[in-house]
Amino acid sequence: MSRPAAPGRDGPTGKSLWIRHGTWWLHPAWTGVLVALPCLAVTWYIPDQDYRLWWRTPKYFDSAACLTTLLLLGAFVVGAIAPSLARRRSIVRGSRVTPTADQQRILAQAGRVFVVLTLIGYAVWALLAISRGYGGDQLGSALLLNRDTLIGAKEEYFSTAPGVTTLTQFGPLAIVCLLLDRRISGHHHRWALALLAALVLARVLINAERLALFEAVVPVIVVAAALRSGRSARPRHRLWWALLPMVAPLLLAVVFGLFEYTRSWSDRYQHEHIGVGEFVMLRLGGYYATASNNSAVLLTHLAPYAKLPCFTIPVIWNFPILKSLFNVHGALDAGPHHWMLVLAQYGNPEFNNQGAILPAVADYGPVGALVWWAVIGLLLGVCYRALRAGELHGLVLYAVLYVGLLEMGRIFYWGLGRAFPVIAGGILLAVLLRRAGPRAAGEGT
Repeated sequence: MSRPAAPGRDGPTGKSLWIRHGTWWLHPAWTGVLVALPCLAVTWYIPDQDYRLWWRTPKYFDSAACLTTLLLLGAFVVGAIAPSLARRRSIVRGSRVTPTADQQRILAQAGRVFVVLTLIGYAVWALLAISRGYGGDQLGSALLLNRDTLIGAKEEYFSTAPGVTTLTQFGPLAIVCLLLDRRISGHHHRWALALLAALVLARVLINAERLALFEAVVPVIVVAAALRSGRSARPRHRLWWALLPMVAPLLLAVVFGLFEYTRSWSDRYQHEHIGVGEFVMLRLGGYYATASNNSAVLLTHLAPYAKLPCFTIPVIWNFPILKSLFNVHGALDAGPHHWMLVLAQYGNPEFNNQGAILPAVADYGPVGALVWWAVIGLLLGVCYRALRAGELHGLVLYAVLYVGLLEMGRIFYWGLGRAFPVIAGGILLAVLLRRAGPRAAGEGT
């Protein structure tokens, strides 16, 4: 297809992106339920003696905590499905994203900007590590998967510089922009994508940071699941994408086991005469079961001291300017240091996740937590609705927000400092893309 002679705001580009149907699990309500309910079941059914044996912590998660979690999850689901129920305009099969020339230009420019910002962040991080003494010996030891080197380097050499090394978090947005521009314009961006992938893998290996891999891979999966290559979908491909949630737990266990091997197995678990498969299941289950269990600890022993919402939105109080002006955590007795002290007394500091759903009760009270989760569900539902309607800004923003949905069984990802750059950048880009989009919805053919 040839381009229009004078493309503008309403002028389409040479290629449309067709929306894939059948990926039911992309809906935020489905994802929230599929992630949270299994974690809740594991937390609830495992008895206290197994908590003490496997994860060296008592069980605090009781029936009241379970019921509260279910109610909050229900509020999230109601909020997530509300946009689909409220808007009568149907989304027909064959919906497509038809970018305007201005949108394509913005997407390509944003991709380049995010790549540059990401590279600056990694360059500064590397220079800081070298200035702290990180060299060839440490790198060689890391490549040999020496656990002491991997864990020690993270604390000694790769401690972050707030506001500078945080720029690395623009990487997922850069990847999304480049992949979409690749589909629209045909520009491959091979070197940029390869460099970003290499940096993420190096970060995961050298800095022992699995979440960085998760943050980079999940948006790619969302883009691939949301868009198909042509107007006609192959039944085999449609079936594969529809069944992906069935194989996702196995993929998670395999990836988790590979990266956890050097962190725990080689240090302690191999001397306790358990198999690798059993180790992976106990360790992986422990991350999720103890997260919800820790939420009960938080509500009982730390929340009474908090007078501001510091558990769901710690990014605000850890922001460089605010952190230097106000000693918020010291005043509230609810900061990271106090949390580790509480865990040392009541739980196990090795498993220190606070959970994702119940901390809202500590910040806003029971009623406020219901409203909080309903609003979060509503915002994600609106974003998902925009994606399904073939709106480019919805696709970009939802791709980077989806990471938080998959973390609902473990942490409230959207409130972390590492999530702030990608969320802020995603919102800004979504606003620009929406303004540059066609004045009439480009849905269907």
